[in-house]
Amino acid sequence: MESETSVEVKVDVTKIVKYVCIAGAVIVAVIFGSKCVDEYLKGMQSE
Repeated sequence: MESETSVEVKVDVTKIVKYVCIAGAVIVAVIFGSKCVDEYLKGMQSE
């Protein structure tokens, strides 16, 4: 009794790269946005 098991894994590199780029852009946007808001609030307090 022989039992054969076949596992096929498909890795779509273009999708991985796309989502990594999107995630990086979102992280940069959040960091930049929080810094801008912080500077804006500091400017409002000094007036």
